[in-house]
Amino acid sequence: MSTPNPELVAAAPALQAALGALSTFITNLGPDPTKLALTFPGALQVFVGTVELQFPTLVNAEFGVVTSDAQSKIAGLQAALTKATAPGS
Repeated sequence: MSTPNPELVAAAPALQAALGALSTFITNLGPDPTKLALTFPGALQVFVGTVELQFPTLVNAEFGVVTSDAQSKIAGLQAALTKATAPGS
């Protein structure tokens, strides 16, 4: 089994919430198509608000992954430089 993409793992909760918001949006439209003009604005407002609330969570999660990746690459470069400049190498 392969290792999952860390960016996708970090974004998964926000994506799950967005999919849940889409499901709620469809439910909020209601079963009666003649009332769509009445239910659409409220349903859309709830959907957009829920999705917008996921942005801070998503940004924090992705920033953590990017920071961790950058730190590991910097550490690898430092180790390679130390090895390359060590006496007798």
